[in-house]
Amino acid sequence: MFQNQQLFDDVIREIKAWIPSKEYGHERKFQDELQDFLDENLNSGGDPLMGNSRDIPVSKEHGKSKADIAVDDSVGIEMKRDLSNSQNKKLRGQIEDYLDNYNYVIVLACGIKDKDGWRKLKNKYQGQQGFDGGQVEFIWKKKENYGKDQVNNSSNDPLGGSLF
Repeated sequence: MFQNQQLFDDVIREIKAWIPSKEYGHERKFQDELQDFLDENLNSGGDPLMGNSRDIPVSKEHGKSKADIAVDDSVGIEMKRDLSNSQNKKLRGQIEDYLDNYNYVIVLACGIKDKDGWRKLKNKYQGQQGFDGGQVEFIWKKKENYGKDQVNNSSNDPLGGSLF
């Protein structure tokens, strides 16, 4: 479980560092960009000669629950573009389903229309222990930061997600 916890922490760190390059009209474009970013950053580094290089699979729409992105079959990522009230209702069920199928769940909003609904879901699930002791993490990417330099965006949002 420790190795999975470390991977979860690494995925959270990388998602918080990721800044969408622009506002996309479809969620799929955000997914593609994040998948490439995670694949590159989670698998870079290390020294292959010392045996500590990583080869972590980062897949789209993978697993029984069809997470938008799955990392090593242990971290399920559900992404929402411009999270609305109707999406919030569906998201609740998706979180429950993911907790049954992944050790860790990350809910990632690229823009939020229903901030009240986001806060309610976050308060209900953030840090909740899943079936095998996993966790749920919520991250919010604000539109005004899309395309900005990653170095200039290091503060946290009072709602608990990254500002970027």
